[in-house]
Formats: sequence, C-alpha cells, structure tokens
Amino acid sequence: MGNRFYDLPYHAFPQSDGITVVCPDCGRAGTVCFDRERGVAVFRCSGCFRRRETVPDGGHTFEITAQCSRTGRYFRATAPRGKVRGQRVWVRCPVCGELVLGEAAKGEAPRGVVLSDIRHGEDPYFHYPLYFQADYRGRTVWAQNRAHLQYLIDYLSAELRTVRPGFGRTYGTMRAQSDRLPAFMKTAKNREGMVKLLTRLQKKR
Repeated sequence: MGNRFYDLPYHAFPQSDGITVVCPDCGRAGTVCFDRERGVAVFRCSGCFRRRETVPDGGHTFEITAQCSRTGRYFRATAPRGKVRGQRVWVRCPVCGELVLGEAAKGEAPRGVVLSDIRHGEDPYFHYPLYFQADYRGRTVWAQNRAHLQYLIDYLSAELRTVRPGFGRTYGTMRAQSDRLPAFMKTAKNREGMVKLLTRLQKKR
C-alpha cells in the first residue's frame, strides 16, 4: 500500500491561525490575524517587532457558500450588505469565473476573512505580499502559513488521498480542505513539481 494521506476538513485553517506575510519594513516574516473580539486586523513582525492595526471594510458582511458547476469546487465569498436579497445570491467562482448561485449565511457574518479572499498573492487587510508564495508555470502558488504549507506538501506527495471513516459525523461536513485547491495543483503531471516548489518555500526563515 502506498503513502496514504487523510484529508482535513474544509475549515482546517481558520483566520485565527494567521496569515504569514512579508514585513514592509524589514522584509522578514510577519503575521496578520483578525481579532474577532475587537473587530480589527493586527499585523506583527517577528523581525523588527513592528505592530499595526486596521479596521476592515465593514461593507462586506455577508458570507456566501457555493459550488462551481464547472469545476465542482466549493468556495466561499463575501457580498456587500446592500446586494444580498434573500438566501440565494449569484457569485463568481474564484478559479474559473463561472457565475453560480450560492447560499447566503443567515444573519450578519463576522468581519473576518476566508481563504478565497486571499488573492493576488497578498493578505486582504494590509495588502502585504504573502511570505510563502512562488510562481509555477505562470500561476501563483501560495500557502497561508507554515501549517498550511505542510498540508499542501503532505497532500500532493501522497499516493493515496482519502478521508477517515466517520469524517462527516466528526466535522459536520463532507467537504475536505482539498476542495479549496485549484485543479492545476491536483493534476498528476504537476504534483511532483509542485512538491519540489513548496519544499523550497518551506526552507524560508
């Protein structure tokens, strides 16, 4: 039996774990976290110990969950309060741009961030470049932090990928963390090259 990998649930890497970014002052690794209690995003640098805070745009308050009809990929998005009417909302897939109907969360969602908000290789609060990112055949590959980076390496290097028995009962969902990954990362012809690239990123200090 080959190398077996048990996948993690869809929300395995919450915003509270932090997003590792490049400090604009010293160039070393810093962390961006969202403080739910205070409603602010906080940046801390491990190199120069710089600390900054910002209040996220309160306009994007509703969370939308959808499944792309073209790629089959589940994703989450946010929508301005004024554009949400009822529980079904049209949103675009962040991977292929397909317009699909999503479910709006009931009530007002916390002013946090989901992984689909991390676009263009930067964090969504301060817009600092992600620390763990690189180009692979014209596409930007990134990891939220070291734990997320290790997950990507373990998932892509495994010969057999599955979930543990009772996954749905344990986590309340059958959606796995790998559902977030774009198709090109999971393609067999790219996996070896992707693992080598991610392993190089892992050596950054």
